[in-house]
Amino acid sequence: MTKNFDDDFLKKLRQLLGDDRHEYKHEHYKKSVELADEMSWHVYGKKPEALLKRTRPREDPEITKYRLESYEPITQSICKKGISILHKVFNSKLYSIRFDDDQKSEELKMYTLENYPRFNSIVNYLSSYSLKKMIADPNGLFLVQPYDYSIKGNERVSPIVTCYGSKDIYLIKDDYILFFDKYNEKQKETYFTYVDKTIVKKFSTIQNGQALSINEINEYSHNFDEIPVWSLGGEYSDKEYGLFESYFSAAVPFWNEAINDHSDVTGAYRMHMWPQKWEVADECDYVDGKNQCEGGWVYNSDRNDRHTCPSCNGAGRKSIKSPYQTYWVNRDKFAAQDGTANVDVPFGYVSVPVEATKMLEEKANRNLEMGLNALAMDVVNQIGENQSGIAKEIDRTELNDFLQKIADQFFEIHLTNIYYYFVKYMFVDINPVEVRKLEPEISKPTQFDIYSTTELTKQFAEAKTAKLNPSYLSTKQAEIQNREFQTNPELLSRLNLELYLDPIAEVTRDEVSLMLSNATITKETAIIHDNIKMFIQRAFEEDKNFANKKPGEQKATLDKYAKEVISATKIKIDTNAIQPPIE
Repeated sequence: MTKNFDDDFLKKLRQLLGDDRHEYKHEHYKKSVELADEMSWHVYGKKPEALLKRTRPREDPEITKYRLESYEPITQSICKKGISILHKVFNSKLYSIRFDDDQKSEELKMYTLENYPRFNSIVNYLSSYSLKKMIADPNGLFLVQPYDYSIKGNERVSPIVTCYGSKDIYLIKDDYILFFDKYNEKQKETYFTYVDKTIVKKFSTIQNGQALSINEINEYSHNFDEIPVWSLGGEYSDKEYGLFESYFSAAVPFWNEAINDHSDVTGAYRMHMWPQKWEVADECDYVDGKNQCEGGWVYNSDRNDRHTCPSCNGAGRKSIKSPYQTYWVNRDKFAAQDGTANVDVPFGYVSVPVEATKMLEEKANRNLEMGLNALAMDVVNQIGENQSGIAKEIDRTELNDFLQKIADQFFEIHLTNIYYYFVKYMFVDINPVEVRKLEPEISKPTQFDIYSTTELTKQFAEAKTAKLNPSYLSTKQAEIQNREFQTNPELLSRLNLELYLDPIAEVTRDEVSLMLSNATITKETAIIHDNIKMFIQRAFEEDKNFANKKPGEQKATLDKYAKEVISATKIKIDTNAIQPPIE
């Protein structure tokens, strides 16, 4: 079914094609582009000319020009560090995506987690591409559309997510959205994507005067009765209703200031290296016939005109230099009227104070860190030695809360919407109940990997000293192991198996003795606890597939080994001889 545009849309299209001032685009276009442009200075390292051109008091135009030409994106690296911290929400150990066992669910799983175009996995797409786009341009939009519009017979649609930046979102209406794709300068042809509640359409336009020709490229009828589009998202703006501000917006004032300060420091350094020169200059005494230089001009009374003095070039002063630009100084310049030596020299350089430059440089560096501080990320970037344990805990909590906001955005909104529309594209003509059934169960991360191994080990030692619950200690030990040996999965799997199959892990020997005397554990349990490493080593030697067995089978194997020990040694424990530990 071909979508024929009505006269109202065609009128808007004509206006948009000649809209240099953006007055015919959607109402939030200008402001959303401004927000994205400001964030691009830090996320992508775009040159912030509007910021650098701000007037400095008494600045030489040559210094202004130099600052603009020598700009380097100093905030991009610190922003990149912040985005790297956000990647913690995509740690595969912290979330899960569970599908049903039916054929359609398996097909959806294979496509989205293994065969997704270009990125292999939809999660990779979100983490390696969309995360950065969201921070840079929160008012951008996601569009779900077919990867290939040419669907033949019973072929399955391969849906993809496309991210459009604010600059390319031209019209936002209740019943449709118009995206700009590209402009062909040679053909004078503009390409668009149009989406409404029934179709997604690719077309191009060529305008010649009032004549507008439309070339239909591709079209797909999705018939969702809704537009498969949603916002990248950020913090709700309290300045502009209906807009988002970047999750990094709190850092922007500090990073903007750092750019300004660093630019001024760069200019100041150049002034120190090439300071302003001054020199003593006598009045120009050039004479052209009977006409003498007067303030740089040579007047000709006969012709009643004047021309620039060829000797001083209009300066009115003469400077005596050799062909090699060495200043020639007459001896009498160094003698006072009484003939004594004069220490004053006829030339020199302006001495520029360095204290202000040093202060400005420190301020620029401090503002970079203050930006991370505003995002509660400074504790990861650099932990101050003078911070108390309580202060660290507060900082970690704030960072955890910030990461939780990012995780909620991706796992509750983006990933949920993606699977919802992917199901509707891939499995057409299914009712809403079937759609919900095919959608996977997504468990978002609630804890994040924000502690170093050293900090985790210290926490574990303190917890052990405080004699906390053994279950808590086991969990902390697993956390340390997962961090320390994440690049050695084979060893990590063995260590975690030892921890999991130890029935009384992190219980002290005194506590084990007391449990035996009270008959609250069996001999087999105590033996497995004491020999867990050797038992698991033996289990792997006897069965290479031991790690993949069901937990009940694994425990039965260890229990068999424990009974063999009892049978071989005929262990007899005199529970009356075991005294409980003295508190």
